[in-house]
Amino acid sequence: MSATIKQIAELADVSRGTVDKVLNNRPGVKPATREKVLQIAKELNYTPNFLGKALVQSKSPLKLGIILTGDYNPFIQDMIEGIQSAQDEFRPFGLEITTKILTTIDPDEQLGMINSLVDQHVTGLAVFPIDAPQIKERLNQLENNHIPIITFNSRVHDIHDLCFIGQNHYKGGRTAAELMGKVIPGFRKVGVIISSRKLSCHQDRLKGFTEQLKEDTPAMEILEVRENQDRWEDAFQITQEYCGKYPEMNAIYITGGGVAGVGDALDAAGKAGQIHVICHDLTPGSIRLLKNGTVDFVLGQSPVNQGYQIVKVLFEYCMKKITPLKTIDIPITISIKESL
Repeated sequence: MSATIKQIAELADVSRGTVDKVLNNRPGVKPATREKVLQIAKELNYTPNFLGKALVQSKSPLKLGIILTGDYNPFIQDMIEGIQSAQDEFRPFGLEITTKILTTIDPDEQLGMINSLVDQHVTGLAVFPIDAPQIKERLNQLENNHIPIITFNSRVHDIHDLCFIGQNHYKGGRTAAELMGKVIPGFRKVGVIISSRKLSCHQDRLKGFTEQLKEDTPAMEILEVRENQDRWEDAFQITQEYCGKYPEMNAIYITGGGVAGVGDALDAAGKAGQIHVICHDLTPGSIRLLKNGTVDFVLGQSPVNQGYQIVKVLFEYCMKKITPLKTIDIPITISIKESL
């Protein structure tokens, strides 16, 4: 049988109210007392009775809001799978999730979604943030009003979030450049496709990629950098234009979604397997291109796990008062054909 708050209070010689404050990370307890209570709870293997809380929450649901970028990107579809998994797990505790999907990388659209969720009285908010002044200002205002904010996948500095969940994208870009150096040891002429400069994760990848290439070898030239908004059709068109404009191009680096468009354009131009490609995110499109040799490496960031984690962390903070780490780092994975 699990230990009770009453037992912990008796052993610590304090009131049950004091124990409740300590276990729920609330103020008003002396540090020495807090440490004593936590040690006793640990020794007794105390676990909270969330069933009782669930009964209370079911009458007054815990509402969380999540804002994602476009679900035409398979990476976002995988995140939604993780969000759904967490929602199913925590639904007995009265959890309700409203997920909104951006149709563009437009700060005004995202701001409207944030305000809509606030109007629905969400307890906490998780946002894939666009790097824009109005988004920073509004999220900081909500944080000051005691609505916990989690940002994920794309870190934006100057947002006073509770926690960031995602990858070190600067390091991801540097990793991509180092891998490119291994498959093309000589002179490199690289066409770059970036999702959007309004998303800091892609800015960071581009910066890391560029700086690592310059450090690794001066015999490098980035021919052009263009945006595709994670869309297949834009990546296809850009790749076609790169192939026609730069016949000397021997590599393509794409920072976000739409790699299937790159592969299809290279195949149409008869250059699949001749131009090296490095991309991010294991999706059906990138897996297909790894298998047929069009893509050399895919850098992954576990989108299903990310989706699960943003719900879990926000739920545990709002429900259990568990304060998360300021940054929850998602490791970089590297996939090649054989590793599949």
